[in-house]
This record gives sequence, C-alpha cells and structure tokens, in this order.
Amino acid sequence: MKKMYRRNKSLFVLSVLLFVLNISIVLIWIKTNLFKGIITVNQTLGRSIITIDTVLIGFSYTALNTMLSFSNNDEFNSIDKDGYIDKYYNGVYVSIGWFFIALLLGVITGYSNLGERYHWIFMAQFVVNLDAFSFFGLTLIRFRNLINWVRKNKIRKLKQ
Repeated sequence: MKKMYRRNKSLFVLSVLLFVLNISIVLIWIKTNLFKGIITVNQTLGRSIITIDTVLIGFSYTALNTMLSFSNNDEFNSIDKDGYIDKYYNGVYVSIGWFFIALLLGVITGYSNLGERYHWIFMAQFVVNLDAFSFFGLTLIRFRNLINWVRKNKIRKLKQ
C-alpha cells in the first residue's frame, strides 16, 4: 500500500483536496443561496455537458492509446514493469471513470425532467465534472512530462 501511495501520491493528494472541495460546495449549496440564479437548470444544459464529457472521454482514450504506443520503447517497458508508469495510466483511468459517471448523470439531466425537478442531480453532475476535469488536467500535465521523457531517451539513443 505504501508503494502504491508513493507512486500515485499526486492522485491521492488531488483526491483528498477534491473530496474536501466537494463537501464544501455541497454544504454551501445546502446552507446558503450563493449558487441560486447563477446557472439556468434545463435539459439543454444537461445535453451541453454531455457533449463536453464525451469529447474529453475521447481525449482521455487518445492519451491512453498514445501511452500504449510507447510500449515499443525498451526503457519504457522496463520502467513500466517496475510500476513507475502506473501513475500515468491510473490518472487516465480515474478521469475516464469520472467523465463516464458525469455522462450518466448528464443523460438523466439532459433527456428527462428529473434534473429540473431535483436540482441535486445537476449539482452532483457539476461536482463530478469538477473532479473529472481536475484529474484530466493532472493527466495532461503528467502526460506532457512522459512525452518529453520518451523524446529525450529517443534522442539520446540516436546520438549513441
């Protein structure tokens, strides 16, 4: 467990921060009228969020596919066997999972009147989207570092 935490430390830290932020947002929403009138809740909004979620799920799968294409690199494979690439894969898996949950909530809010009747479904969708966007952003940053590492190793091999 300790090794898994150390390799995925940023994912764990982000998860804890998002959990605290989610609880804070929900408590503010329940206790105050701070969020009232900011967003017009309707089916069009639910459908728009579905569109955004599906596009970002596609980007996440593309990032996953690109990481799989790195498996042609021997150094990448040896580091992957040691488990150091797991943090990149896990970030993509988590963001895809959150986007999928948000997509399911979006189907409820976009194609039924339940979202308009029960505003907590929209709030849940927004909170899940916040989490998904956060993990997606972290994944993009880490993915850029991974690409730079692969490029440096490839250039180093070509010079030898």
